[in-house]
Amino acid sequence: MNNRILVIDDDITSLDIVDLLFEGQGFEVVRHSDGISALLEVEQSKPDIILIDLMMPGMNGQECVREIRSKGISVPIVAFTALDDPEAHQAARAAGCTKIVIKPCKSRDLIREIKALVNT
Repeated sequence: MNNRILVIDDDITSLDIVDLLFEGQGFEVVRHSDGISALLEVEQSKPDIILIDLMMPGMNGQECVREIRSKGISVPIVAFTALDDPEAHQAARAAGCTKIVIKPCKSRDLIREIKALVNT
């Protein structure tokens, strides 16, 4: 059975890249471009891991993560963000993110990080 990854990002190019990257690694990829629709998906699709952008219009990544955690969902959540700001990273961890990965990064590094969290 494939691991299911929920990817939440308002940038369609990022969604496409992550989709191709992880489908090639045997993951089932579920995509959403906003936090609000992703909240419904989390309960329905039961992902094994979530990859989320922090900077999105409407509900930002931190707000979405807080909502996910408030529902008792304990899957690993990786903030995949261009924000290279220690305060933003601390806020993301406080919201419930398991790990922070800075964009851009090498594909193999992102794959390694995600696989390590799914296989623990």
